[in-house]
Amino acid sequence: MGHDLGYAALALLATSTYYVAFVVFRTAAGRMPPLRGSRPFHVAWTMLTDPVWFGGGLLLFAGLAGEVVAFEELPLAVAQPVFAISLVLLVVYAVWVLGERLSGREWASVALFVVATALVGLSAGEGASTASADRGWRPTLADPWPMVAVTVPALVVAGLVWLVGDRRAGGRHARRLAGVAYGIGAGACAGLAEAGIRGMALVFEDSGRDVMAVLDTPYPYLTLVLAALALGQLQVALQRCRLAIIATVLTVIGRGYLVLASMVLYHEGWPSDPVPFALRTGGFVVALAALLNFPRHERRDGKGLRDGRNTVRQVL
Repeated sequence: MGHDLGYAALALLATSTYYVAFVVFRTAAGRMPPLRGSRPFHVAWTMLTDPVWFGGGLLLFAGLAGEVVAFEELPLAVAQPVFAISLVLLVVYAVWVLGERLSGREWASVALFVVATALVGLSAGEGASTASADRGWRPTLADPWPMVAVTVPALVVAGLVWLVGDRRAGGRHARRLAGVAYGIGAGACAGLAEAGIRGMALVFEDSGRDVMAVLDTPYPYLTLVLAALALGQLQVALQRCRLAIIATVLTVIGRGYLVLASMVLYHEGWPSDPVPFALRTGGFVVALAALLNFPRHERRDGKGLRDGRNTVRQVL
């Protein structure tokens, strides 16, 4: 019991650190020149040369490292609620401290996301049997299709969001994309990057801690590329949209894509027992309902922030 409590505390600290990095990224966004997804090298250079953003990046990876350690030792039924608590704290901070405003419809979607997270966590409780993962299996150059199957959708979604988001507004009544769109694009990339981290951990353990065996797989390169895309899209979004919306959608989409990618890459099955099956399926249905409920565009009146900060008023 004490062992699990210790790892639960580590998980809470790690996820809180992860979300503190989002706040630092938002601060850095206000210091940066306008960023555009159509200029990826400019985005990368601006991020890497900004000391505030770089500090946030260190916090982000420290949080991820803590999550890897803690979540490997915790059942999903414990880990998911811990992650949800940290997300709720970030939303509260964005509303009370940063002055962001959410409509009733947006609050309802955030609540649905919390419910979805709880359902997915409960689906992995005691007695929830799944088709076991084939830990010795991994994509190879001779069989690249599983990797292609999970990578192409994430890249297409991220690319579409960047293209639409970078399209110049026409007329005074033009409306910008809301954070939900950017959250979907960045979340898909982040979830696949986490799937790559999971693959590296599995290969490292199964190969007797052989680093060369890890480097001989596509996972390190998948993680680097998708993590870079996710961070770039996140930073572009933070100049245009509210942190609370971006972080919520990115988190839920990322976790959902991680589950789906793990099924393809590691042959992990859906829960087979009736109750866990219903809980897992219900969690994904509720998350989809929350996504569909989110407004697609920022409000024209610019009242997403109480004091009209540049985060929402940024014009491309």
